[in-house]
Amino acid sequence: MNHRKHIAFLLFLVSFAINAQLTETHSVYFNLDDDEFSFSEGKQLNSFFDDLLYKPLLDVKILGYCDDRGTYGYNLDLSNRRVETVSKWLQEHAISTDHISKTIEGRGEVALEDGSEELTIEDERAQNRRVDLIFSLKKEFTQRLEIQKLNANDLTEEEAEEIKTYEKKVIKAILEDEKSTSTIPVSKSLEKIQKKVTVEVVEEYLDIPTSLDPEVDNSQEPFKSLLSKRLKKGQIIILENILFYKGRSTVLEESQPLLDRVAEILVARKDIYFEIHGHVCCINPVYQDAYNRDTKKSNLSVDRARSIFQILRKRGVDYRRMKFKGYGRKKPLGGIDKLDRRVELYITKIEEE
Repeated sequence: MNHRKHIAFLLFLVSFAINAQLTETHSVYFNLDDDEFSFSEGKQLNSFFDDLLYKPLLDVKILGYCDDRGTYGYNLDLSNRRVETVSKWLQEHAISTDHISKTIEGRGEVALEDGSEELTIEDERAQNRRVDLIFSLKKEFTQRLEIQKLNANDLTEEEAEEIKTYEKKVIKAILEDEKSTSTIPVSKSLEKIQKKVTVEVVEEYLDIPTSLDPEVDNSQEPFKSLLSKRLKKGQIIILENILFYKGRSTVLEESQPLLDRVAEILVARKDIYFEIHGHVCCINPVYQDAYNRDTKKSNLSVDRARSIFQILRKRGVDYRRMKFKGYGRKKPLGGIDKLDRRVELYITKIEEE
């Protein structure tokens, strides 16, 4: 199995696992030839780790990468040392070695990701000097939880108060009997809160100036969602009025002002990390994607997402905060066909200040 196929297969397994268990991921970046991460990277890792829930129960997969400089042996050794650095850090933070698995990737090649085709070679190399951490809670444990979240930032106000005692209760119950399938209940007070009718929350929005003339209406989507102070990980923002030429990955001129405004907001909102998802309609189920007249290939949803990636990057959005993916017609909305010709922003992370 060659390197790219191996990476693709590994990502498939990770994707499959995500559907069966709770997961949280984090990347630690290294400087050229270094096997120790910087203070700033350590600070980000600490912040991420502090927000994780049920830590003594979590399994951790560590994947080490390097860039394409140096010999095969040197790069393999460097990737391994980076993995060991992170493994040691985890052990110092009470993660047992029997919960840690290690995979050495890279091996002198670049671990390509969606979006990396548009990076300079130096940017691409920098992005691959890293270790990926995938924290997961087994499906059989997850099914026993009434608060099925791994990140403290995802909790509601009531859950955040409950978790102070519930987390200890869960860890104790599972460590005492890992084979049990009984649900671990929350307190009666939280049960009552969860059963209450949801009260409508007054939304607050950020005021981000624009250089567009005439100005666009920020009360309309997608600007409204991007300006929301309550934007959350997992939220999907549909770029409804970002239109393309029929059968092509070229954005219509009339959509440029809207895309310019999206870029302005994303440049200002450095806390948002996201994936650009491309979707198409009206294709035969035997084909994975629609035909792109610009490339003469059946990759239209990927190329439309790539086009948005390129435009946003040119307008100042940091490439490290975004990736792009094409889904063909795997995720139809169930309405009229034109609604499936869409590009979405899928929020993968909201970085805390």
